[in-house]
Amino acid sequence: MYKVLDSVRGRLLFIVLLFASISHLAGLWLYVQQSDASTNLLHDALLADRISLVSKLVEKSPPSDVPALLDVLSSAVVGFSLPNEAVAGDKLPEGSRAHLLEHLLSVFLNQPSHDDIQMMFSSSGELAGTAALLSTINNSVHEEIHHLPAAALAEIRSTGIAEIHIKLRNGVVLHAAAPLLGVRPFSLWKIGGSLAIMLIMILPLAIWILSRWTAPLTVLALAAERLGRDIHAPPLSEDGLLEVRTTAHAFNIMQERIRQLVQDRIAIGAAIAHDLGTPVTRLCLRAQEIADVETRELILGELSQLRRMIIETLSFARMDLTAEKTEIVDLTSLVQRVCDSQADVGGDVVVDGPAHGVTRTKPMALHRILSNVIENAVKYGKRARVAIVEHNQSFELIIDDDGPGIPEAMLTEVFEPFRRLQQEENGTQGTGLGLTAARSLVKSIGGEITLGNRPEGGLRVSIHLPK
Repeated sequence: MYKVLDSVRGRLLFIVLLFASISHLAGLWLYVQQSDASTNLLHDALLADRISLVSKLVEKSPPSDVPALLDVLSSAVVGFSLPNEAVAGDKLPEGSRAHLLEHLLSVFLNQPSHDDIQMMFSSSGELAGTAALLSTINNSVHEEIHHLPAAALAEIRSTGIAEIHIKLRNGVVLHAAAPLLGVRPFSLWKIGGSLAIMLIMILPLAIWILSRWTAPLTVLALAAERLGRDIHAPPLSEDGLLEVRTTAHAFNIMQERIRQLVQDRIAIGAAIAHDLGTPVTRLCLRAQEIADVETRELILGELSQLRRMIIETLSFARMDLTAEKTEIVDLTSLVQRVCDSQADVGGDVVVDGPAHGVTRTKPMALHRILSNVIENAVKYGKRARVAIVEHNQSFELIIDDDGPGIPEAMLTEVFEPFRRLQQEENGTQGTGLGLTAARSLVKSIGGEITLGNRPEGGLRVSIHLPK
């Protein structure tokens, strides 16, 4: 669940569904309120009409026939009787259903005032006849019962009992007791069914729209990640909505500026390195004329180191990280070839890994990376032990040596250009571009390279490559 809500698409989808559900339920509630008001008014009008009709019959009937007449006219919907005397009714809340029923009775009885109508309402009461009526319908074995909607019948409920005392024109007091029937406004079936239908209708459309609208963000993220490996990547398409076009245009301008900046700096570095070659050559020729052998050899050694730095700087500046195409290669075979080359010149190299490891990469770039790292391990760490570890989505190349390692504070600094470490054991010194070139090449093939000191001593180089 957290992964879904962690994305823009997931959060937008959640917000859309949440507010759609809230608005749907609010609209359903308003509809039910209005529908219930109309249904209740119709039911109470029919009830008031029946009570007024019975009242008129009682007024016109002989007093001796009234008890029998009321017994016939009483039912589960409304019961009639003759009390000894009228009772004082309750003060009904204005606008309540019982109060509206009182007004309806006044209308149907054609009485301008309510003085002759006394009403009491009990929300907890229930007529035994009403329950029996519903039970008879629900439990009937008559074949016609199958034509009645059972679900609709189950929704009928009594909201309370209204007891009415009406003083008729002939002085008789008529008592009527009737349940105020209604329908359950909400139920799991009503809410869940309508909400499920709404969500089923809106969910595919919301997913499709959000996928279309958020797809440019994914494209932009992939383009930004690709820019870190290939500054010559093609520009983004400037199509779509205004915000998408504006963002893509700004990204393309940024990419072009970065590309121009990198090319200018590389060109400057290459020009400086190239121009330094001629003075170094002249100094070498003049150093040959120095009579003191020790001084001459010392100066020639320094000039040789300087020439090496110039050559590697030119090579690094001219290195094209995007020219080589990716190919499917056997990683184990490639690593073994590099190790064999080091072993042929006397290096102590051991390889451990699977028999085959297929991946898509730039073979020449990876060959150069491994050659650089393994050569450093043999040169400065006495020996190299190379392990190939296969993961679900990547390969990890681990190169261990038995050298002095690198101070913890400099594990990241050694990747900077011309950052060199003194090797006290053999007095050798590099140019400081080997690891810089290795890191650039690793990033160009979508990998990562890290350094760390082993607890038992020596340096560990870890190269993570995507499959």
